[in-house]
Amino acid sequence: MKKIFFAFISLSLLFVVNSCDKDLPYPIDEVTRGVLIDVSRVPGTDGVLSDGLTTGNYKVKLIIPEDQGDYSFMEKAQLLAVLQGGGTTTSRVVVDNITQFPQEITINVADVYSKFGQRAPALGQILYFTANVVKKDGSVIPGWTEYTGFNNVMFAGWQVDGRAYSSNVRYAVACPLNLDDFVGECFVTLDDWWGDEPYPVEITRISNTELSIDGMFDGYAERPLVIKVDPTDHSVSIARQILAPNSGVNWWGNPGYNNFNLEGAGTINACDLSISFTATARVDAGSFGIMAFKLGK
Repeated sequence: MKKIFFAFISLSLLFVVNSCDKDLPYPIDEVTRGVLIDVSRVPGTDGVLSDGLTTGNYKVKLIIPEDQGDYSFMEKAQLLAVLQGGGTTTSRVVVDNITQFPQEITINVADVYSKFGQRAPALGQILYFTANVVKKDGSVIPGWTEYTGFNNVMFAGWQVDGRAYSSNVRYAVACPLNLDDFVGECFVTLDDWWGDEPYPVEITRISNTELSIDGMFDGYAERPLVIKVDPTDHSVSIARQILAPNSGVNWWGNPGYNNFNLEGAGTINACDLSISFTATARVDAGSFGIMAFKLGK
């Protein structure tokens, strides 16, 4: 009886394996094995391109994750630039023969754009960098194609250098940023908290990366709001700061509502001279949730 039982199991497994082979939606012997290459922006380098300019500090880093395993079948990698704009998206190999990993690559913006037949970045464009894999048999596994988009995006859950895996680096083209252009009278055109807009505020530059905004909440804020601007990617950060220490007395008559403060993040737009951010509004008694704000000239 035991022999019959084992024979039945073996026959069942054989049936399952044969059924799986038959039901596969692709020929398993024709599957191409690739190499996972992480492409990320080097921290501290510029994260946006400037309209009409080819200067700046642009660097990307290529890493093959430790979990990749054996990739001895790879001959080299190529840095592929993908330019989107004007209704079209095209690609060009900008660096070839990459064989050492990790590898930091300095981007020559003028050289990259020349490969697309252009002189400099223009508004409305987005420039991406990803990696091609060239195998020893000469075949190429592209990091991007017009039909499938970017390769390996499904590996976003992998961890590389303590962060999520990145299949590409994205550089949008923006207007050159000059904080002095924001100085002076400005208007709050969106204020989820106050609900009384537009109203005027006064902006001053207090450092090369900081702006002070006086008159928030239609003048009810007792202290100016200080925002920190990162010129590398035109992002805005707002450290938690008290704008109205006695807000409970002045605004609502509830002492528990004292020390009204904001903390959040957003972006600064050098083209239309606007600042947009979301921030958590809090008082001593608790939080009022996340609010949206927008300021413009």
